[in-house]
Amino acid sequence: MGFFSKLLNQSQPAACLLSETHAVVRQIVGVLGYDVVATADYGSRLAPALNFAVEYFDRQIAQIPGPLDISAAHYMHHPLVHALFPARQEIAHGIGRSVDVKQPLAFLAGADQPEVFALLGVRRQKVPGGSGDPVFCDHTLRCLAATESGARQGLRTAALMRVVAAYGEHLDKLRKHEKLPRAAWNIENRADLTVAEGDKDAMVFAGEELQPEKLLRGMVAWLQRPGDHLQVIAESRTAAADAAHQIEALPELQIRDRRHWLVCYVRFPTAEGVAAMHNEHGQHRYIRL
Repeated sequence: MGFFSKLLNQSQPAACLLSETHAVVRQIVGVLGYDVVATADYGSRLAPALNFAVEYFDRQIAQIPGPLDISAAHYMHHPLVHALFPARQEIAHGIGRSVDVKQPLAFLAGADQPEVFALLGVRRQKVPGGSGDPVFCDHTLRCLAATESGARQGLRTAALMRVVAAYGEHLDKLRKHEKLPRAAWNIENRADLTVAEGDKDAMVFAGEELQPEKLLRGMVAWLQRPGDHLQVIAESRTAAADAAHQIEALPELQIRDRRHWLVCYVRFPTAEGVAAMHNEHGQHRYIRL
């Protein structure tokens, strides 16, 4: 029985048993390598860490409001949609220009799904003088799905995969150079990177550090610090009476992307999405997790 099947057959209740996290488990296998299977109790050590990250991301993502119906037909009748999009055509531009729309939208259309749910990110545009109503730009969609829960799970899975990828990139840095100063090597993802006086000139070597036991311990540590990769900064969620207050309450998604994204979940007719995609010459907007 391989890494994947062993981990998914842990006896304890585990969020990693959810089908949407299977891709994350496969990615972990690719990063750690199959030699990690020889590490004693690797599955029972990894599953709780993966559960911890899943539960953290679920709590964060639950703070994102929505879904908001952004169908062009509702543009003039929905104050919040009107406030988010400076012009009706910006709805189609946001859908059609988003890099992460093309493949999932084609799949959903082929499956005869009547509507699409997605994460919408917008950036607040600077207005000269700083007065007047806020104006938003760079409307970008990600994590398309047939249901709201599917769209939220999509963001969770993307965040989990980003944690694993970041760990893999960290390992590759040592593999590439074969040795690094101890101050540059943080396999256990410590918050305190202070190096002892006697260790300042010390080196770490790939042959010693990239052993199965240390690789697993490092992966567990990275999964136990998911807040380093995604946070949703939201005010207390109280019912807002008007669009202006709802706009001000939009949470900010803090991720690897240095652009400041205000986010909510949206839905729109699949047919409108397909038309928007066909009317754009290329996709160039993206949200970088």
